[in-house]
Amino acid sequence: MGNGFQLRERWRLTDLAFDRWGVVGHVLPYEMADLVLHDDVRTSALQYFREHGIKWWNGPADGRTPGMEPRPSGHLTSSQVACVNHLEPARLDSDVARAVLSNLEAGLTPVRLSDDGYVEYEWIGAANHLREPGSRSRGANVTSLDAVMCGIRSDGTRLLVAFEWKYLESYQGKSRSTSSRGTDRVSIYRPLLEDPDCPIVVEEIEWLFYDPYEQLMRQTLLAWQMVRAGEFGASDWLHVLVVPEENTRLRESAAGAPNLRGSTLAGKWRSVLREPDRFLVISPTELVAGTEATGRWQAWRNWLADTYLT
Repeated sequence: MGNGFQLRERWRLTDLAFDRWGVVGHVLPYEMADLVLHDDVRTSALQYFREHGIKWWNGPADGRTPGMEPRPSGHLTSSQVACVNHLEPARLDSDVARAVLSNLEAGLTPVRLSDDGYVEYEWIGAANHLREPGSRSRGANVTSLDAVMCGIRSDGTRLLVAFEWKYLESYQGKSRSTSSRGTDRVSIYRPLLEDPDCPIVVEEIEWLFYDPYEQLMRQTLLAWQMVRAGEFGASDWLHVLVVPEENTRLRESAAGAPNLRGSTLAGKWRSVLREPDRFLVISPTELVAGTEATGRWQAWRNWLADTYLT
């Protein structure tokens, strides 16, 4: 697959950074990084991450040094920042939350998950459902869902929506069966994968441990276990991969997990699910369609179109 979309976006964002902030390149200096968040969601998003101790994904190019306060990545290509920019109004406003959920399944009424609103970011579950070792920190070290929402169906049951957000990402299908520290990662998840009720069915468990399928596997297990534990009162779940339609390098790639059937990412992943309809691939544009009708968020919606072309 070619990488035309990735290259075009980086060039476009480089131009945008210069026109909007006078910055050369598509990475804002760390002291300016808060500006990657839209004006109407910046304060609330920063406060949310700060109050919950959630890790912003920073890389070496961000220029953060010890002692600096946590900020978002200044990379305009950050998928974490893109997720927050697209979903923060849904966290704060039930009308936006309803519009987002209706683009996934008609008739869903949004559930307020906590005092924080209708969205939780970097959710790792209320308990260590996957029995992962190490410290439990949202956004780091353990399996995190980029975002979760919950909707009530007309019959009164609740649907948990687990989001994974991608932007320019693509993968070479690297094996993930052993961590960089030499940990046998297969053994961590084997008990759940061998559970008779596991939503994933595969001839050999090791076949799953390739980018990006290993990540999808962990998120699927987490959504399943959250519902099993009754988190947010949900009795059903939907795993949603949000990725731009133009990112064909990710969407149409069958790289990695050579023993899984399918010619695309979605095809391969659905091939191992007991219920393939539990996995949905949608573009950011499709996900936020109709949110402008809520009125107060028109400036945000216009900004998304200008910044992300969504």
